[in-house]
Amino acid sequence: MDMLNKISRSLDTLLREKHTLSAKAQRVAKTERRLIENLSRALSGVGYRLVPVAGSAAGSHAMRNGTGSIKRLSCPKCDRRFAHPLPMARHLSATHGIKKAAAKDALKKATAKVKKAPVRKSA
Repeated sequence: MDMLNKISRSLDTLLREKHTLSAKAQRVAKTERRLIENLSRALSGVGYRLVPVAGSAAGSHAMRNGTGSIKRLSCPKCDRRFAHPLPMARHLSATHGIKKAAAKDALKKATAKVKKAPVRKSA
């Protein structure tokens, strides 16, 4: 009988600790939501916005930017992606110090990876 009481008390203690942890998790989640809302309001005041990460195309090869353009071009030196060649060339020059001739070669390599659908000629 003593063993049964001991197990019962242990289970009661475990249940109380579980309830305490779940209440603490709810408080943390509420605080986190409040902080994110405040941060979002502060950032929107200076021209930025928060974008949720969950459900994004992070694993996708071709990403979209804020305007909806698909970012098909990838920088050969880092993991940045671009929708148009001009911003990529500017990035290569400013970030990696690649000058025009080398940037053209890098752009050709990046655009060669993107294959366009062949245009059918009508008969």
